[in-house]
Parts: sequence; structure tokens; C-alpha cells
Amino acid sequence: MINEGELKDALLSIVTDARTNYIMLSSTLNELAALRETVRGLDPTFGDVMEQQRAASEKRGAEIVQRVIAGYDLIIEKLKEGYVC
Repeated sequence: MINEGELKDALLSIVTDARTNYIMLSSTLNELAALRETVRGLDPTFGDVMEQQRAASEKRGAEIVQRVIAGYDLIIEKLKEGYVC
């Protein structure tokens, strides 16, 4: 059984990590958008090539993405069922 102090520490850690991850993700997406628009301005075929590469990348990573999402879904369901209380 987890006590209130441990739960508070865990939640604080999770929210702090979520905040850090959001900042990193936002910064990365801004840089990626700037890079995308730069390349688009330099190469008129960029859009077509990007779509092909995106589709190939999604296909390669689909299995791991589904596994990770399923793992998070399992944790969410356990928490909803009161697993830690």
C-alpha cells in the first residue's frame, strides 16, 4: 500500500517530468517546423519526398508505437481501477 506522502512525491515527479517533456517537445517541434520550411523554400520537390519518407518511417515504427501505447493504456486502466489505493 502506498501512503499519501509517497503518492504526492510520485505525482510531483510525474508532473515535473511532463512539464520538462512538454518544453523539450515544443522546442523540438519549433525547430523541425523551421527546418521543414527552410528546405521547402530551397527544393520544390521537398513535399513529395517528405510524404514518402514519413510513410516509410511510420510503417517501420508502427509496431513499437503500438506496444508503448498499449503499455500506457494498461497503466491508465490499473490506475482507474484503484490499483495504487
